[in-house]
Amino acid sequence: MYMATIPAEMMEQKPRSAYYAGQKRLFVIVIIIVAVLPLVFINWKVSRLYQTSMMNKMDVDLSGFTQSRKEMIDLFLASQENMLASFTEFYDLAWLGKKENIENIFCAVNRSGVMTDIGVIDAAGNHVAYVGPFTEKLAGKNYASAPWFRKVMQNGRYVSDVFTGYRGIPHLVVAVADKEKSWVLRATINSEMFNGLVSSANVGPDGDAFIISRAGEFQTPSRLGHQNISPGNLAVLRDIGAGGTKTQRRGQYLFSVAPLKGDDWLLVLKTDIHSSLADFYEAKNIGLTIIFCTALLILFVTQLLIRSLVNRIDHTEQQRMVLTNKVREVEKMALIGRLAASVAHEINNPLQVISAQAGWVDELLDDGPEKYAENESEYRLAVKKIRDQVKRAGSITKRLLSFSRMQEGAPAAVDINHTVEDSILLLEKEAKSNRINITRQYQQDLPAVKTDASQLQQVFLNILNNAVDAIGQDGAIEVRTTRRDGEIVIEFADTGPGIAEHIMENIFNPFFTTKEKGKGTGLGLAISSNIMQRLRGGLRVANRPHGGCLFTVALPANGQPAVQNRPGVN
Repeated sequence: MYMATIPAEMMEQKPRSAYYAGQKRLFVIVIIIVAVLPLVFINWKVSRLYQTSMMNKMDVDLSGFTQSRKEMIDLFLASQENMLASFTEFYDLAWLGKKENIENIFCAVNRSGVMTDIGVIDAAGNHVAYVGPFTEKLAGKNYASAPWFRKVMQNGRYVSDVFTGYRGIPHLVVAVADKEKSWVLRATINSEMFNGLVSSANVGPDGDAFIISRAGEFQTPSRLGHQNISPGNLAVLRDIGAGGTKTQRRGQYLFSVAPLKGDDWLLVLKTDIHSSLADFYEAKNIGLTIIFCTALLILFVTQLLIRSLVNRIDHTEQQRMVLTNKVREVEKMALIGRLAASVAHEINNPLQVISAQAGWVDELLDDGPEKYAENESEYRLAVKKIRDQVKRAGSITKRLLSFSRMQEGAPAAVDINHTVEDSILLLEKEAKSNRINITRQYQQDLPAVKTDASQLQQVFLNILNNAVDAIGQDGAIEVRTTRRDGEIVIEFADTGPGIAEHIMENIFNPFFTTKEKGKGTGLGLAISSNIMQRLRGGLRVANRPHGGCLFTVALPANGQPAVQNRPGVN
């Protein structure tokens, strides 16, 4: 079967302005998907890659910086221990106990200001000699009970935690005992210099750097001024620093922790990620601003182009519809011209009867008044015949005038059987003159269909006209109406030669015709197909198995769209 389908929802009658507004929105959405979204995706992807790369670099840099700072501090403390140990090896208590000797050593080794003071303490914990700014506070003091003194006498070397002691201010002590552990050489490290080893760490504007003991006591001040650390944060730092230098992200901070002084201390460097990536976020915002401005420019230009393009399409479509309507009217007038010739021939018979009856009445009148009463029945019979033929002629012309005057209008309830019958009556005389018999098989309980009767009748007339031309002479046309599969179906079957398969696919194309030159415009079926699309119906054609063609017109039975058909092969 030769047919094609278009989804019914595409053929819904929508206001043209709403349709083209929808097309404009669709084009804009497509442009956004095709042009703008890739820019956003690329910016997002590049930002993610760049951010990940910067985070990895921060991780590596902070870890390396922490490790180098750890090695520097360990080396610093070890160098102070080794220097004091060298003095305990070369000098004895008696020599170092002299104030002038210890002063000479202090001046020689403290040119850089690393030490605050230096002192010699005997095995009982008494200060034997001291050089420094706290002579009054430390004079006569005994360190036998001090924790650091017991540690150095036990281990030979010791670096204390930061404590206040007799000085009353926080300080750090490095102490070394002689080989026999009979006396101790002790030095106090310059706190500002030691703190500078940590505070000079490059951890960003909102970063922090400090040393804490395992107990959570600050050994160097926090750059951010923190005075204490919570047990939870201390546990986190211990966990990060367990087993060597490690880096870990916690919230908006990147922590790097390294153990110091044999795991007694933890060196903590903390970087604020947002502050460290400030340049990245600024570049990202600039990129987003550029993309936003580019997207606005694209949308603005797209709107202008699409509006111009769609308006042109709309204008062209309007012109096409006007032209289509004109062509349909021309085809309709051509059909009316053919019907007029047939109607003129059909009206000739009633006129001949009228003429004969008028002549008969005239002859009766010649018999004179005395015969009027005798011929009254003849007069009445002649008048009746004249009236019947006038009524017949009026009916013929009325059908033609009705079709020619019918204009396209709003859909209304239409009796399909009545519309089909009116169409047949307009062509039946011509068919009979060519010995073509038209038979009807109407289903009587068909519901009225809401459609345009004038356009539908033009379709029926085109099909019947083609059937008559295809048969030529001596044939039959069968017309059936029925309800099937939710549709009102009208079938026109003829006994003509049928349609060759190689031209079947072109049958609904405009200006395609198989008639002799001058007999057809090639627009009848094309216009009929277009009309059925407008009426939300379908038009199908197929060759009958035993010869001839079968045209099928389908209309929605309950106001629902039927199968839509256009040229194509199914």
